[in-house]
Amino acid sequence: MDASSLITKKLKFSGEYIGLIIGQYGSREYFSRERQEESLHELMLLCDTAGIKNVYDIMTYVPRADAGNYFTSGIMENIREIVEVKKINIIIADVNLKPAQLKNLEEYFAVRVIGRIELILDIFAMRAKTREAALQVELAQLTYILPRLKGLGGVLSRLGGGIGTRGPGETMLEADRRHIRSRIQKIRMELDSVSSHRKNTRKNRTSVTFALVGYTNAGKSTLLNVLSSSSHKIFAEDRLFATLDASTRKVYLGEVDYKPFYAAVTDTVGFIRNLPLNLAAAFKSTLEEILYVDIIIIVADSSSMMVEDEIVVVENELEKLGVKKKQVLFFNKDDIIFKEDREHLMKKYPEAVWGNALAKEGITALREAMFRLALDFSTLHLSGNE
Repeated sequence: MDASSLITKKLKFSGEYIGLIIGQYGSREYFSRERQEESLHELMLLCDTAGIKNVYDIMTYVPRADAGNYFTSGIMENIREIVEVKKINIIIADVNLKPAQLKNLEEYFAVRVIGRIELILDIFAMRAKTREAALQVELAQLTYILPRLKGLGGVLSRLGGGIGTRGPGETMLEADRRHIRSRIQKIRMELDSVSSHRKNTRKNRTSVTFALVGYTNAGKSTLLNVLSSSSHKIFAEDRLFATLDASTRKVYLGEVDYKPFYAAVTDTVGFIRNLPLNLAAAFKSTLEEILYVDIIIIVADSSSMMVEDEIVVVENELEKLGVKKKQVLFFNKDDIIFKEDREHLMKKYPEAVWGNALAKEGITALREAMFRLALDFSTLHLSGNE
C-alpha cells in the first residue's frame, strides 16, 4: 500500500456543505476576543476558498479546554442545537484540535468536524497545480498525519485511506508509519532535486532580483502580472492561497545609458498566521527563493482590518527564514481603505508606496522605487544586465 493513499488530493466541496464556524477565546493561548474575531473572519474566507458557501458562525468563551472534547458540555449542547436547526453538516473549529478531540466531536455531533489546519491542508490540495506544488502539499499532509496517526483513528478515513474505518491495530498503524516515513523521504529527495535545479538556474542570472512576499491574498500575483509585460499571466484570484508556486517574470524598471534595465521578479506563496512550522517547512523549496533574491517587496492589503498584524506575520516569517535584505513596502488595494486608516498607516510607514494593482494605480511609483533600489544595490549587476 502506498502511503500517499492516506491523503486526499482534492476535497469535493461544491456548495453541498452547510458549515458552522466555531470561534473561541479566553484561554492562555487564545485570550483576546478581538484577535479571535479577526481570526474567525479569516476562517470564513478560508471556507469560501474551500468552496463552503453556506456558513454560520458562533463565538464561544473557553477559559479552560476540556481534555476530551475541547468545549464544555454547555457549549456542546448549544452547538448541537444550532447543528440540528440549521442542518449543519460540517463544523470548522478555529483551534488546533487533538486527534481524539476531533473523533469525539464527530461522534457527538454526527457531522464532519475539522480544525483550521485541516481546512488549510484541504485548500493546499485544491490549489496545487504543478508537480512541485503537489509534492509540497503531500509532504505537508503526511508531516501532519504522521505524529497524529494513532489518535486519528476513525477520523483518518476523511484523509482518503479508509484505514481508520477498519479500526487499525498497532501492527497496521506501524506499517502505515513506515509507508509514510518512506514516502516523506522520497518526496524530500525529489524536492531537493528541484532545489538543486533552481540553484543552477540562479547561477546564470545577471539581473537584479526581487521577491514579492506578503500575506495570502494581498495581491502579489496581480501585481506581478501588471509589472511584467509577459503574455503568460500568473493565475490570480481574490481568494486565500490562489497560488502555491513561485513564478518569475522579467520586469522593465527603466533605462541606464540609454539601454533598458530589467529585473527578475518572483511571486511567492503567501503567508498566514498560526501555520505550524513543520507545515511551512514543507514549502521550503518554494520559499527558499526568497533567500537568494537581492531585494524584498512586501505586499500588504491596505483594506484589511488586520493589515498591521499581517505585516508582522510576514516580517516574523522572513526572520525565521533568516532573510535580511533591502525591502520596500507596497500597500495594495488603496481604493477601499478609510481615510483615517490610510492616514494612520502613512504615518507609521512613511516610506511605503501606495497603489491598486488591479486598477494599475501606483505602479509607476513602485517601479521607480524598485529602480532606485536596484541601482543602489550593486554596480556588478548593472554591468551584466541586459
